[in-house]
Amino acid sequence: MSDPGHRGLSHAMKPQDQAPGSSPGQALRVRRILPGQPLGDVQRLRREVYFHEQGQQREDSRRIVDGLDGSGTVIVVESGARAVGTLRIHDFDALTVQVEYGRLFQIDDFARAWPLSQVAVGTQLAVQSEQRVKGMSDALIEETYRYALERGIRFGLAACAPSLHGLFEYYGFREYLPPAILPNGDAVLRMLLVLEDAAHLRECDSPLQHLVRDPAAAAAPLAWMRRTFRLAD
Repeated sequence: MSDPGHRGLSHAMKPQDQAPGSSPGQALRVRRILPGQPLGDVQRLRREVYFHEQGQQREDSRRIVDGLDGSGTVIVVESGARAVGTLRIHDFDALTVQVEYGRLFQIDDFARAWPLSQVAVGTQLAVQSEQRVKGMSDALIEETYRYALERGIRFGLAACAPSLHGLFEYYGFREYLPPAILPNGDAVLRMLLVLEDAAHLRECDSPLQHLVRDPAAAAAPLAWMRRTFRLAD
């Protein structure tokens, strides 16, 4: 994948016209699709967000299902039988993930100090237009955070369109590198979340703050991040 900003990140949370589907008031269910399990309605949701909303006549099947779906864990929020929000998470221990995303996120810097199994990237974000509300996004990001904690992830990475800076910042992400320019000319922000960073999550009033288990675990990753990327406190 050479353009993560176009794999749902740049469009998934922007206000859109109401799309057909379930009622926003219907109860939401969050679950994980593990590597090798069928994606089911997630494919329909990706197609709707990546192509139909943008009025594109031609679809690229690789943007709906790609080779990394077989190794990543997909978080999905469902309303009834329909997927209304989804995000895929990978760690960088796999060579295929390093090839796809390593250059964009300067993963070599992380590799010199951390096991790459402790660095993860979120991709393939897609949210049904009528579900782009706080409760929906909180459910999706909170479950992703829980999964990352269970896997021992220390750093969560994301590339997003500039219009989504405030959304990612709200959840505790911060820019750690200058914006990157994709081959198609679009800019994406490269953002990083240090897991267990209780102080920063409180400062952002992030809904993730109640999920922190061990605030002391963030001390070493924070110190390394500030030193490596020359970030202020």
